[in-house]
Amino acid sequence: MNEFTGSAASQADFIWKNAEDLWGDFKHTDFGKIILPFTLLRRLECALEPTREAVREAHDAFKDADVELDTILRSTAEYPFYNTSEYSLGTLGSTKTRRNLEDYIALFSDNARAIFEEFEFGNTVIRLEKAGLLYKICQNFAKIDLHPDVVPDRVMSNIYEHLIRRFGAEVNEGAEDFMTPRDIVHLATALLLDPDDALFEASPGLIRTLYDPTCGTGGFLTDAMNHVGDYGNRDKIPPVLVPHGQELEPETHAVCVAGMLIRRLESDPGRDLSKNIRQGSTLSNDL
Repeated sequence: MNEFTGSAASQADFIWKNAEDLWGDFKHTDFGKIILPFTLLRRLECALEPTREAVREAHDAFKDADVELDTILRSTAEYPFYNTSEYSLGTLGSTKTRRNLEDYIALFSDNARAIFEEFEFGNTVIRLEKAGLLYKICQNFAKIDLHPDVVPDRVMSNIYEHLIRRFGAEVNEGAEDFMTPRDIVHLATALLLDPDDALFEASPGLIRTLYDPTCGTGGFLTDAMNHVGDYGNRDKIPPVLVPHGQELEPETHAVCVAGMLIRRLESDPGRDLSKNIRQGSTLSNDL
């Protein structure tokens, strides 16, 4: 693995170095559309790595049985998503890279595969192959360790936001559309939740919903869920928070969905926290 330490900004810069390989074959305005989905793919891949072989064995054992295969594979993966392909970014090979990568993406569960459809990732793969860069980019990302134990969810959200800011700068769009400083998020969350004693006085098992109508990459939702979880260390009983959100931009929506897929409830690890994160305009099409 490449060394991957430091602040979220420096980690994002480390990932963005892949853009150096894209100069000449791609416009700088295309860089983000390549780097972001590969970052998401590597994040999902790292999360699934400890159980990948067990998932494939379960798939082979139960694929022809009269059972809820999706439920079995989620439980085996210990996440609400899974992948049954034999491939990873590091094992795609240099001769049939595109075909193997397409197979790899196709064998994600539906909720994870939809992330790459939002990025139109299939077109990106074709363009990288034509430029002779597909295998190199896959190998570059395979060397980066983005496992949740190494890069916590909030740090990963910050990395996404820094990458999006770089992408926005490249296409002359305002990065301020995407990123709320973490200190502001923490303050707003504390002001909203700290006075609500009733939120923490119920018996264990209480479920509450949390809604962000302009959720971006999900940083606000993530911080709020972390903040409420911290009350377990203060002799209070924190409720289970189920996130809901809506985001206009397909790319940032996909990032938020990926983050919520990886986030697990201790009481229900197989629950898909991404299913209520919708894409669209809150003003014109409130979902």
